[in-house]
Amino acid sequence: MEVLHTSYLLKAKILFEDADIEDISKRNSYSQKTPTTTLPFLETSEGNISESISIEIYLANKYKPDLLGKNILERAKVNQWIEFASCEIQKCQQEIIFPIFNWKEFNKDLADKANKKLMKYIEILEKQFSHGKKYIIGDQITLADIVLFRYLRFFMMLHFPENIRKSFPKVTKWFENIMNSPEAIEAYGRTILCKKQLKPLNIKIDKNKKIELFKNKIPEFKKEKNPLDILPPSSFDLNGFKTAFLEEKGNKNKIMENFWKDFDPKGYSLWFMEYQNLKREGKKLFRTRNSKNFFLERLDEDFKNYAFGIHGVYKNEGDYKVRGVWLWRGKEIPKEIKENDYFKFLTITNLNSDNDNDRQLVNDYWTKSNKGNKVDGRVLEDFTFYF
Repeated sequence: MEVLHTSYLLKAKILFEDADIEDISKRNSYSQKTPTTTLPFLETSEGNISESISIEIYLANKYKPDLLGKNILERAKVNQWIEFASCEIQKCQQEIIFPIFNWKEFNKDLADKANKKLMKYIEILEKQFSHGKKYIIGDQITLADIVLFRYLRFFMMLHFPENIRKSFPKVTKWFENIMNSPEAIEAYGRTILCKKQLKPLNIKIDKNKKIELFKNKIPEFKKEKNPLDILPPSSFDLNGFKTAFLEEKGNKNKIMENFWKDFDPKGYSLWFMEYQNLKREGKKLFRTRNSKNFFLERLDEDFKNYAFGIHGVYKNEGDYKVRGVWLWRGKEIPKEIKENDYFKFLTITNLNSDNDNDRQLVNDYWTKSNKGNKVDGRVLEDFTFYF
């Protein structure tokens, strides 16, 4: 996305192609074309270039050299801050951000050390902006700003709530200025600053044993008393439905027949949910997938005890939408959804379990879960079970 950001600032004439992260054969075929066998890469008449910063330097030299600095000193400073971002700030992601996505096992001691380093780096940036500069070098954006924005973005979205951001107001102002620019929105979509700090569960989860993990609920998942716990008892067995649904590897239609027989419309409700794209959003698969994942990551883990859903990315002629059909305890939108940072950008519609069209919508979203399936007028590209 950083390369997209740079190209939009430069108004570079580039044809972008999504390399689906789940299409291993396609990724491998692309990687063989790059000097480092890594993605992204830029194909030019002079040869191929890989690695984001190298691609951006090439594009800047070609379309607008001032993005790299206007003189020798500024160019050195641009390189200085690029290295600071990629060598120092980026390292902090491994212990703080990666565990949130289960990309790495969480280690509290290492995370605390990384956070101390990160705050020291933020102080350095805050001091740099204390001279009234709009951007890191001066009053014109440079590649250093683009790279810094990229590596700070996850922290701003997941790790720095407002009370912490207030401790570095100049960095926050700089960041918000970039995140609200047309070029950043077109490259990244909405950048939604976090309301509360996301923390990983301090447990090791085997991704191949999700069903077993669900069936044998981990005590740490239970927190303080949830308002949904004091609702009148329901005859619907949510856990039994989840187990049957997830263990059925073939035709799930029989499971859905039983679901409608057992469903308790007084104790549970069904909802259609859709993220409302900005005009510049929904054009890139990987970026739309990120919107889906960020929404799910912001849901309290405890909410899985009260809900089930399929949330996915659906395409229609190059236009991508994040949509899903959800079941949850109660008749209203719960606090877990309302407190999600993405809530104000969602359209959430209550479905009527007695309405044949609404029933069919639920069946289609929950049973047509193979890539390429047509659901509600769109083609499924990527989805996540929430259970």
